[in-house]
Amino acid sequence: MQNKQVRLASMLSAGILMLGIPAVTLMQEPASAQLAGQATVGNLIAALNNIAVQITNLDALNDLTVQDVRVVNVEDVLNDNNVQAFNNALNRNEVEILTLQNTLNNNEIIKNVLNNNNVALTDVVAIDVLSGGDVVIFSQRQ
Repeated sequence: MQNKQVRLASMLSAGILMLGIPAVTLMQEPASAQLAGQATVGNLIAALNNIAVQITNLDALNDLTVQDVRVVNVEDVLNDNNVQAFNNALNRNEVEILTLQNTLNNNEIIKNVLNNNNVALTDVVAIDVLSGGDVVIFSQRQ
């Protein structure tokens, strides 16, 4: 009788472990969700305050494709609590934003993405080059 109990307990433990594997796998975020998570006001302001670094990171990408680039409207990440911080960052970085726009004007992939999304180059205020090589472009309609 005791052998049956031990065997039953072993089988139940193995079954529980097998059920746990898919649950762990399902909890991992897909790459698209990770990219979507990068479009926050914190990332926007950090990108605005580090435009030169973002340009350098963009220039270092050798295999950028249209699929690697996403355009995010600034209004989608702002709320009443952070509009002032955003405006302050915009005002502090006016010259750098113009430099960014000039740089992007020489990047065919970025220009294609902007055209496909009906976004003018002059609407771009920041980019965030992610560690995996994806790029988030923050735009603000004038």
